Amino acid sequence: MEKALIAHQLSKFHLFSELQPAQIERLVSSTQLINLLRGTTLFNRGDNAHGFYLLLEGQIKLGVISPHGDEKVIGLVQPDQSFGEAVMFLERPFPIYAQAILDSQVLLIAKNAIFNILESDVTVVRRMLAGISARNRQLVNDIATISLQNSMQRMIGYLLKVSAESTNNLNFQLPANKLTVASILNITPETFSRILLRLQDAELIRVNGRDITITNLNGLKDFR
Repeated sequence: MEKALIAHQLSKFHLFSELQPAQIERLVSSTQLINLLRGTTLFNRGDNAHGFYLLLEGQIKLGVISPHGDEKVIGLVQPDQSFGEAVMFLERPFPIYAQAILDSQVLLIAKNAIFNILESDVTVVRRMLAGISARNRQLVNDIATISLQNSMQRMIGYLLKVSAESTNNLNFQLPANKLTVASILNITPETFSRILLRLQDAELIRVNGRDITITNLNGLKDFR
């Protein structure tokens, strides 16, 4: 049953959606299904990359810990997203850690199996390069945002981004707790709370825990 599940998940993943059943079968034999309880570390900084990962369920936090013990969250991985490809190609240890924020299920797709597929299927090559390029472009954009925008601008931009990606644009839930989102935005938790309160006092949003309702979309976009 586990092999059937892995085959189904791999065949619907965008990188492998055009592979033949025999190619999927070869990938299945080199893919491991991993169940993670909330708070479990998938890999640490310095661990070797044995392949790349595909998140099926849950949520994974990617981050680094400073020499002083401070955490910097780089990103949150959502279901149907992959991670670890670039490090796999570099054949170097991971520069970050990955930890399950929720009970999660991931696939570890072995490096050798991926390399064999890449040698024979140009479609997978193009899609993987496009995915890595998009991730790098997002990283550059994130760095530019942190460098050029103040904390209020970063918060508003983040709320608008999460809103645009949600099913109900004006009513959505933050994808993680205050500490994690504040770290992504490179602000303190206290600043995070203060900005939310200011936006709420300006009657631009309503806040109920992690649930956010945008009550004045144009006003939020124009707020300074």
